[in-house]
Amino acid sequence: MIQLLPYEQCPEVLWKNGQGVTREIYRFPATDDYDWRISVATIRSDGPFSRFAGYLRNISVLEGEGMHLTVDGVKSTLIPPFQATDFNGESEVSCTIKGGPLLDFNVIYKADTTKAAVGWLREGSWTHQQGIQLLFNAGDRLELDVNGEQHVLQHYDSLLISAPAKINVLSSASSLFARVTLTAS
Repeated sequence: MIQLLPYEQCPEVLWKNGQGVTREIYRFPATDDYDWRISVATIRSDGPFSRFAGYLRNISVLEGEGMHLTVDGVKSTLIPPFQATDFNGESEVSCTIKGGPLLDFNVIYKADTTKAAVGWLREGSWTHQQGIQLLFNAGDRLELDVNGEQHVLQHYDSLLISAPAKINVLSSASSLFARVTLTAS
């Protein structure tokens, strides 16, 4: 199955700690006890992250100058845009943003059911064999060929691929997208 996920149709969800809002791209299954969730969040000021016991997390800055994460008392170096960073959802985490509000891309997944990998790419061709792949467009426009079928993703749209597929990026050098691969552990 191939499913287009327009960003403008993604629902806004209040953070668990009430400190902000997340725009949820996809959650599987669509329950409170999900195996994985992909979202985009706005961070307006320095502060704590919500805890997610039993989950692992991956975060990337989409807009803004970057941030420092303090995980269980250890402060990171500056995390620049489009650098995927992993941490444990059970950890005590806070962030310090650089240069004002930022937007980030989040993958949260259950450690005992799911493996996730996030990579930021500009081009490529590959074959997807098993699990789920979500392509998130961080550029202006992303053109893809999936099994001979053309797909166009506008800014922040996603494409969910849950069947074997041959994927070819057709866009120009200005393309930038996240490739999230989710498999059962």
